[in-house]
Amino acid sequence: MTTTAFVPERSATKFWLFAGIGILVIVFAWCWYGLAQLEAETDQGKALTAGTTMDGFALTFGGIPLIMAHVIGLAILMPLGWQRWRLPGLAYGLIAVVAASIIGIGAGQLLFGGELFEVGLQRYYSE
Repeated sequence: MTTTAFVPERSATKFWLFAGIGILVIVFAWCWYGLAQLEAETDQGKALTAGTTMDGFALTFGGIPLIMAHVIGLAILMPLGWQRWRLPGLAYGLIAVVAASIIGIGAGQLLFGGELFEVGLQRYYSE
């Protein structure tokens, strides 16, 4: 027996292992995004008093890590899916990241009382 005979099985195991870990990472990333939005919102009053603003804080500390978590998830799962299932494996990798993101959005909504997309500086600029 050669070790190449076990590559598809190992690829599938690695795929599902990283998909499971990815759910935790993406949930954390969505919650971190919400915390960055909340931080920008709560410190905006102090920033305006000091003659500055919190614009860009949430994107830098919340949005970019969220995007990077998704990109890294795709970069890990799509090659593993390709090794095991070829073309359908690419779709499985994409579906796994999208599913993890949906779960992450749900967790973020629970954490922020259904206002994950409502927290942030837009509250300062709405009427």
